[in-house]
Amino acid sequence: MGLRDMALTIYKELQSWLIPRLLLAAESDWAKCPPSHPSRFLARGLIGAPIARALLANGANVVVIVRPGFRQRLALPPEIPLHELECSEYEALKQLLAANRVQVVISTISAADVAAQHILATTAQEAGVQLFVPSEFGIVTDSVPDFAAVIEHLKSRNFPYTRFYVGFFIETIPAMMGLTVNSKINVVGFGNMPCSFTSSEDVAGFVAHVLTTVPPESLANKTFRLEGDRSTLSDLAILFDTELNFVEKVPGRMGDLWTKMQKAAECGMASTGWDVAGCGEGREECAGCTNSLWEGHEWMKIVTFFKRQNS
Repeated sequence: MGLRDMALTIYKELQSWLIPRLLLAAESDWAKCPPSHPSRFLARGLIGAPIARALLANGANVVVIVRPGFRQRLALPPEIPLHELECSEYEALKQLLAANRVQVVISTISAADVAAQHILATTAQEAGVQLFVPSEFGIVTDSVPDFAAVIEHLKSRNFPYTRFYVGFFIETIPAMMGLTVNSKINVVGFGNMPCSFTSSEDVAGFVAHVLTTVPPESLANKTFRLEGDRSTLSDLAILFDTELNFVEKVPGRMGDLWTKMQKAAECGMASTGWDVAGCGEGREECAGCTNSLWEGHEWMKIVTFFKRQNS
């Protein structure tokens, strides 16, 4: 079976998993404890559940908040308490954060709801949370108004934050490229800008690793730039041994979203080292420059991911 067929098979299995969801985790006396002390955190989206599992595996005491109606869609270990709340339920959320002595909140809210993080961050800080991880698990968003506004809101409140740029999730390649529709790599534009690709497993593992080993003062107002693999969108056709098809819109479900993502890639934003102000790759903050913080880890490559998932 070729890599293209493997990707199509795996995507069918992942469809039920690619659903926005909300999670919460917290840490008791995080700022006063050694790096190895168990911790808890907050997250939502494609990466939320993997982060919760990774934190638990790292010895963290994880508490999860999920939006009403999504409880049954989460594959979480029974050791993780699960609560159903909307971000807009200010008082209930504040009480839950305070009751669990939450010190770190990780948000993985989808791009459509990113503005909700203003309320979430304010609530978290008033509940005594010490660090906020905004929903930046994707392309570089320095120039995207809604995302930039969240960072400005955090700065205005002197609320420490940590960002994670990961590029595109490897798992989304079949859908983002329309491969699931016509077995082709469908590219909007030229598709010749290098993009960062990282698996959700690697992202979750890295987030859990740094949040439970790096001192709090070294996390405040920092941006981590990850990269598991690197490729242009056009070169994916070679990788998957299939036809390269130039289109105006990505075919298939969520085609509008994937088209926007590809247009962002055309501007260079899909490389985690992209410098918006300089319109080019950053010199010091380059793509994958913080991978080394996870010593000894072997980062997942695109080909390896699809072959492993199909074995």
